[in-house]
Amino acid sequence: MTQLPFDPQAAAKAKTEAMAQVEAHARVEWKDAALEAVRAAALASPSFIVDEVWPHLDDDVQTHELRAMGPVMRRAATLGYIAPTDRYRLSSRISAHKNPRRVWRSLIYEVAL
Repeated sequence: MTQLPFDPQAAAKAKTEAMAQVEAHARVEWKDAALEAVRAAALASPSFIVDEVWPHLDDDVQTHELRAMGPVMRRAATLGYIAPTDRYRLSSRISAHKNPRRVWRSLIYEVAL
């Protein structure tokens, strides 16, 4: 019987290392614009998934490392813009193949009067 490589601590370490690597390889201008896009999404909606951040990101700002959105979301949480919830919704991005995406709760949502 083949032993499968399950190790929660090693998996957590690999996640941290991967997030650091993708963040390091994303363009600074893109990371700043992406953070502002998260802020815009958080101002516009009481809760959202990352799919709803992308429309707030200017098409002129590009990076080759789109996985860097994960560290951007984490940074937005650290700055107090958003907080993770225990809920998930399926992605509508074609490249995401309907994978579940965490629902984020806005901490800065502004109700339109």
